[in-house]
Amino acid sequence: MKRHFLYIFLAVVVLMACSKSKKTYDETGSSGLTTRTENLQHNMLAYEEKGAMLGQMYATAEGIGWMGDSCQSDLNKVTGDNPAVIGYELAGIESNKTQNSDGIDTTLIRRTAIDFMQRQGLAIMLWTAPNPGDNPLEDGTPANMRLKAWTMKIASFLGSIQDEYGIKLPMLVYLYPTGTGKWYDRLSADDYRKLYAQTIDWLRNEGKTTNAIFGFSNTAITGTAEEFMSRCPNEDIDCVQLMYLTSDTNSYADNLLRMSRQLSAYCSSNMKPLGVYTGMKGLGGDEEFWTKSLLPVAEQCRLSYLMLGRNHGDYQQDDFYGPYPGNKTTGDFIKLYNSHRIMMAKKLNGLWLKKIAK
Repeated sequence: MKRHFLYIFLAVVVLMACSKSKKTYDETGSSGLTTRTENLQHNMLAYEEKGAMLGQMYATAEGIGWMGDSCQSDLNKVTGDNPAVIGYELAGIESNKTQNSDGIDTTLIRRTAIDFMQRQGLAIMLWTAPNPGDNPLEDGTPANMRLKAWTMKIASFLGSIQDEYGIKLPMLVYLYPTGTGKWYDRLSADDYRKLYAQTIDWLRNEGKTTNAIFGFSNTAITGTAEEFMSRCPNEDIDCVQLMYLTSDTNSYADNLLRMSRQLSAYCSSNMKPLGVYTGMKGLGGDEEFWTKSLLPVAEQCRLSYLMLGRNHGDYQQDDFYGPYPGNKTTGDFIKLYNSHRIMMAKKLNGLWLKKIAK
């Protein structure tokens, strides 16, 4: 009997030892982020040497004449390749709405983002947060408590984007994109930076968000790079984004190239990757739109990514910023796609599986 209990005791000890040494599928690095997120943080800058990753907002969630089928995208239909970047707006999720502020089902956002993990590309989340009320930076005020509760819901959503093995999707998150006319644009530069730092602290320390790095996004297309970056919370960000979506055909190409050049030089000297989220609504009716507008930016600027605005609804509505089958710019888009400075999924070969040498 004593020998029987001895065997049981030894078996329990062995099992406990094995369980302690067993690694989880989603390992955590020294920074507290998942190792895949640390890889993304590192590779964002390293991959700029290869060229700009190309993708689109909601690329696999909707397109011209379709919605909700993550097995397709308008970019794939035109090029035969999959997007290397996909973006999503989170606004609405904090308020328990079934759709985000762009009318996309939140379940569709989660599903298409999880499917995108297979391509190991860059997932971009923007949170254009609603106004929580007065004094959101003062601890204990109703607005502060409301904003914190919203942030916890965003944290829960970000953590839920994981596969069947519990591996979370590494992603780049832009909190409070500036220049959009929202409530936080009216804050002073110091208060904006305080808001940003406070929200990251909530996400990381209380929301346990381990699969996100953060960026600063601005819509300014005039002035200097220093003015563009004047509100940037430098210590808290891993990437800079120029957001320029317009329907003004007169100066789009010139503005985009000028500001991209300035920011490219600034970000390179400060070791920050630069992304551009852009598009001309309806593509201006120009068959050579891509070689005139985006190809010079891709080939003259050091960029981490180019993300196009969404394609939405019926083609007759002109609510599109990217190519689609039948659009007269598709032939010109292939010239952009074939540039040595452009990467879609076939050239990407995984962005966050391992760190690459800079």
